[in-house]
Amino acid sequence: MVSNALVAASMISVPALFTPATPAFLMLVALLVGGFFRSLQFTAVNALGYADVDQARMSGATSLASVAQQLSLSVGVSVAALALESILAARGGATLQAGDFPIAFAIIGLISAASVFIFARMAPDAGEEVSGHVGPRPDPVTAARERG
Repeated sequence: MVSNALVAASMISVPALFTPATPAFLMLVALLVGGFFRSLQFTAVNALGYADVDQARMSGATSLASVAQQLSLSVGVSVAALALESILAARGGATLQAGDFPIAFAIIGLISAASVFIFARMAPDAGEEVSGHVGPRPDPVTAARERG
């Protein structure tokens, strides 16, 4: 997930390199590849998000995850808009120009790359249960009760 996060974040920054001379086909390929890696990351994060949730709490976890996703999408759009507005204010302009966008893409890519620090802290065996590599683990609450 660390490597994929870096690839996904770098692909978010790739449009910063686009110019009017960049072939549309190259842009399309870059956006498709970026979408693939972001989708792979979202799928892995969602799977891990439910890995330790017992069946009784799954409904609440699903609702919480949906709210968190929508909130993070809204925050992402807001941060991108803030980046563009900050760039506009820094150069003292009244309207956005094409040159303002590469900086904003780079900023959003760097913010996305910061997720690497979270993924790097995960246990090496994180997700083994949902990937089918090991048997199911007992619910931590139930295991604590059984221990006394």
